[in-house]
Amino acid sequence: MTQARSVRGALAWSFAERYLSLLITVPATMILARLLTPTQVGVYSLCAVVTNLASIMRDFGVSEYLIQERELDREKLRSAFTITLMMAWGLALVIFLGRHLLAAYYHEPLLADLLLVLCLNFVMLPLASPSFALLNREMAFHTVCVVQVSANLANAATSIFLAWHGHGAISLAWGPVAGIATQVVILVWLRPREALLWPRLRGAGRQLRFGAMFTASRLVESGSRNGHELIIGKQFGFTALGLFSRATGLIDLLATTVSSAVLRVATPAFAADHRAGHSLVAPYAKGTAIYSGVAWPFFGGMALLSHDVLALLFGPQWVEAAPLTTLLAISAMPYALTVLAPNALAATGNVRRRLTVALWYGPLHLACVLAASFWSLQAVAAVFLVGNLVQTAMYTHHLTDVLQARPRALFGPSWASAKLALGSCAGLALTQLACFELQLPLLPRLLACVAVGTLSWIACAAWLHHPVMVEVRRALSHLRSRHA
Repeated sequence: MTQARSVRGALAWSFAERYLSLLITVPATMILARLLTPTQVGVYSLCAVVTNLASIMRDFGVSEYLIQERELDREKLRSAFTITLMMAWGLALVIFLGRHLLAAYYHEPLLADLLLVLCLNFVMLPLASPSFALLNREMAFHTVCVVQVSANLANAATSIFLAWHGHGAISLAWGPVAGIATQVVILVWLRPREALLWPRLRGAGRQLRFGAMFTASRLVESGSRNGHELIIGKQFGFTALGLFSRATGLIDLLATTVSSAVLRVATPAFAADHRAGHSLVAPYAKGTAIYSGVAWPFFGGMALLSHDVLALLFGPQWVEAAPLTTLLAISAMPYALTVLAPNALAATGNVRRRLTVALWYGPLHLACVLAASFWSLQAVAAVFLVGNLVQTAMYTHHLTDVLQARPRALFGPSWASAKLALGSCAGLALTQLACFELQLPLLPRLLACVAVGTLSWIACAAWLHHPVMVEVRRALSHLRSRHA
């Protein structure tokens, strides 16, 4: 019971951080979408792919190692800090020296300038990573909330200020630098002992083995998830890449608002259960049902409303991304069943299995994307479904083996999520048809669709006794009791 209350409290703070950050990032994105062109966004997106892949190598699985390690002492912390420092500064040097090669390959000199600015992140991050991992291990998400919201505020303010004064794509690079600098200052102030350690590699063998497996799987996963941007930028140009990036960004709103909050708590929670010798079957099944109960209605609604959402949030210059958004939303649905699988495998020490999935899924996905890129941009979006189906099937195989459970035990509660998605999307679609018949303007039409879709979701969740509604009622009851 204490563990359940601890997880719920951590989830509450994690969701609070994500939604506070959302209140910052969504308005900032809306403003930047009107200050920057799709081409400028496309150029920055390409740099973001490169630095995201480098960031995985920079961490080298240290954060996950610190979270799942059964007995943690100062020597292990010191070696973790040393690994992070060596990887981060080494990668900063590689990016600095190689930035002109990437700019020459894509015939875009601005890429070199953007990568030069983004190198600063790798110089600063080692001062924050160990402390941040320990906060997650301790599930001190109230502190994480303060750190992340402050960093997001600095990021958004810097990007908007520079874009407003006509600095173009470079404003998107200075924003993350300001955010990381803010994060480092707060963490060094809050946890100076963990942030400032004398480097030493004694006893780092286990960390290096764990990190090698974890990093390899993350690299393949991230490369397959973001590698399409490298292909699109070369095949279709930066304007098309900007539109595709905007479509994926809209789908990733769920990751920004729900997935990241759940996944941040999932690994330490799974690891705590595993260390205590508890089965992960019931927590996994319940967590998946709750997540799919939100994800599937969201994806269905986004597929139906993509044109209106893009026009309202980002302006008419981005509505060409609507068909891509619809296809990506449909393609993302299967993965909702195994979104917690990488965390469950990492928490139980089965990072080799995670790597196996990534090594099968990654090359297949990129091969499909490359083949589709010779056809059209819409075909590229459509083939995401193939990769997600393969990934879901493979994770299911490994989960049933590791957790000693049948697929029905893991995914049975999520059947209610499918009914919930159908019910809420039916209400939304009928409202959308009625609004078109009445020829309502954009804003009233979108507000009506969202309102009816939300009410349909609440009604269906209550009627189905869906686990997500149980958690909502428990949270409301807790708030009422605290207020009283």
